Amino acid sequence: MPCVVNPTADSAARRARLLALVRERAYRDGLDVQLASGKRSDFYIDGKRITLHAEGLNLMAHLILDELRAFPDVTAIGGLTMGADPIASAACALSWERGNPLGAFLVRKEPKGHGLGARIEGELAPGQRVAIVEDTITTGGSARKAIDAVREVGAVPVVVLALADREDPDAAAFRAEFDVRPLLSLSEIRGRG
Repeated sequence: MPCVVNPTADSAARRARLLALVRERAYRDGLDVQLASGKRSDFYIDGKRITLHAEGLNLMAHLILDELRAFPDVTAIGGLTMGADPIASAACALSWERGNPLGAFLVRKEPKGHGLGARIEGELAPGQRVAIVEDTITTGGSARKAIDAVREVGAVPVVVLALADREDPDAAAFRAEFDVRPLLSLSEIRGRG
């Protein structure tokens, strides 16, 4: 299917198209699923149905870079594998085209069992200011793991960006501690926001 949004579209048009794609491809209601947080839910936002979709990932990368204009000191983007992998890679590649290149990094769930035993793939330096990315936020647990790993190497997490915030009350402490900026909220996806 050809691109539905003009490549020179503004953020509002891209965001509207992303919302339509999430509703069409990723949001399901009336389920009984277990989430990565261990919680059970009657709805699911399958972020991979967007981050592994050509148009969806392109829209996300554009919108994330638009959000990062408010953070000119951020020089790298990444998060916990596997949710963050396509997002960080797409934003990194697109940042080059936009003339403000960002590095990308990926945080392993466990340190690598061979080679140098790295927990982070990509280059981060002490004091470097970074953005953490995630596909969906429930409690903030996955993003927090990435934040902890980033802090271990001395880098500074500045903002957490996500495709969608499930608006779970259990993430209130996470949202209070970090600058969390989802592209979409559950209320918007359900048509109530």
